[in-house]
Amino acid sequence: MTSRQVSLDDDHAALRLQLAAWPKLSQLCNIVVGEWPEHASFLSKSFAVRSYGILETSEHVAAAILLLARDNELKIAKDYRWLCDRIREEELDFVRSGHYRYSSFEQTYTHVYSDDDFMERYMHGLLLSHVLWYMHASSLHFFRQRLETRVQRGGRVLEVGSGHGQLLHLALSDFGLSEAHAWDLSEVSLSQTRHALKTLGAERNNLHFRIQDMHKVEPDGETYDLVILSHILEHLDDPIAALLKMRSAVGKRGVLFVNVPLNAPMPDHVVLLENPDMAIDLLVKGGFRIVEMATHTTQAKRLSQSVRQKIAVTCSIIAEPN
Repeated sequence: MTSRQVSLDDDHAALRLQLAAWPKLSQLCNIVVGEWPEHASFLSKSFAVRSYGILETSEHVAAAILLLARDNELKIAKDYRWLCDRIREEELDFVRSGHYRYSSFEQTYTHVYSDDDFMERYMHGLLLSHVLWYMHASSLHFFRQRLETRVQRGGRVLEVGSGHGQLLHLALSDFGLSEAHAWDLSEVSLSQTRHALKTLGAERNNLHFRIQDMHKVEPDGETYDLVILSHILEHLDDPIAALLKMRSAVGKRGVLFVNVPLNAPMPDHVVLLENPDMAIDLLVKGGFRIVEMATHTTQAKRLSQSVRQKIAVTCSIIAEPN
């Protein structure tokens, strides 16, 4: 046995020990490490910096991910590795250029969204990132912990671009909301959300799906107790205009929840925010007042270090319309 193999075995053993009390996370990580043994070291560092609360949320979400990945686990693990390789390419380009590869939705549509095979692999990889990346796991924990007391049980939740439906699922199952609404520009994407929520046990009568452009929201349209824009604004040509339109969708006592990244080169990101003040400014110019904000850094690095070195950060923001 080579020294490299011994090191990989040690990393995997350390990871198994870390996750001994978290069976769903352990199961998920075993699948990923089986496909990508070298990733055990990264995962061990990701879990080592998590609080008990974040680990509990990660275990909760991992159970849902395993349901969604059933009978397709190895393909999804391969696609997660593929996505990490694509992100490294984007990071290298970002370091060289100082900006994202694409600067408009038209460009990302041409090079990313119109490629069905690329998008399938991309979405598979992102599914696992919810619990494998500290930054995403921490933002999910913030969502789960900080919003439950702010939204009225029995209310209505809307998510624009809901993907695998994880946040809608949490809003229904953990917050006690009674109706979930999903908007997207793509029927394929809505079908994915519909299938995910059905798989996770949501009542079909409580689910509503609509092809809807958020730039074309009517000012006197329906309102919601919770509106979610998670990792949406960085994809838009004019996120401020979109926020101004979405103000009317937030109910009188409702709140907006936003996840938006800083310095996070991805294949389909076009809006570069470099520090938390830029994220706040975006929401304020979009007609919202910040109620609460948290930052989630890569591997729990110091925020100042992350901003200075342009390492990815997620900003989670709870806001109300002005």
